[in-house]
Amino acid sequence: METYSLADQQFETREFTKGLDELKKRRATGEETCDLLWRMCRFCHELSTTLSGEQRSKVLVEGRDYGMKAMELDPSCFLAAKWAAIMFGLVVDQLPTKEKINEGGKLRDMLDKALELDPTDFALLHLRARFSYTIANLSWLERKAASVLYNEVPKATIDDALADFEAAYEQRADWIENLLFLSKCHLAKKNKTKARELANKIMELPAETQNDEEFVKEAKALLSKC
Repeated sequence: METYSLADQQFETREFTKGLDELKKRRATGEETCDLLWRMCRFCHELSTTLSGEQRSKVLVEGRDYGMKAMELDPSCFLAAKWAAIMFGLVVDQLPTKEKINEGGKLRDMLDKALELDPTDFALLHLRARFSYTIANLSWLERKAASVLYNEVPKATIDDALADFEAAYEQRADWIENLLFLSKCHLAKKNKTKARELANKIMELPAETQNDEEFVKEAKALLSKC
C-alpha cells in the first residue's frame, strides 16, 4: 500500500507547490491511484487561493482533471468525490452564465453524490448552496435564453441556498465566504437585521487570503444595503 504521509505533512505545513511537485514526480513514474490524484486535486485547490486571473484558472482546470480521474478510479471514495466536485464547481463558476447553466446539472449531481457519502461536509454544502444561489438569481431573460439552448434549466430557490449555507455555517461559523453568501440570502429574503449581523461578523474576522480580502470588501458594500 502506497504511503502519502510526506504529502499530507506538506499539505498541513502549507507547502503546496512542493507537495504537488512531489506527487507529480510519483505520477510520472507510473503511479496512478485514486489516493494520489485526489491529493493532487486538493493541492491545486489550495494553490488556486493564492493566485488570480489566468494562473488561477489554469490551476483550477488542472485540479479538476485530477479530481475527475480520481473519481473514475474509485467512485466510492468520498475524498475523490469531494475534491472533484469542489474543483469542478470552481471551474464552472468562471464560465459565462449560459455555459454555467449547461454544466449545472452535472455539478449538482456530483455534489449530491458526494454529500450522500458525507452529508455534513461544509465545503460541499457551501458549493451546493452557491449553485442554488446562482440559479435562483437568474433573470427572466437568462432563463429564456438558456431554455432555448438546453433541454432543461436547473431549478433552485433562495430557500434551497439558504438551507445549505446555514448547514455549512453550523459546521464552520468563521468561514468568511460562507458568511457573505448567507448574508446575501438573508438580504434577498428581506431580513436586513440578520444580513447586517452576518456582514458585521465578517468585519471581525481576519482575512487570510486574497479571496478573503475581496469578500470583506463585498461585505462592506453589503452593509450599505442593510
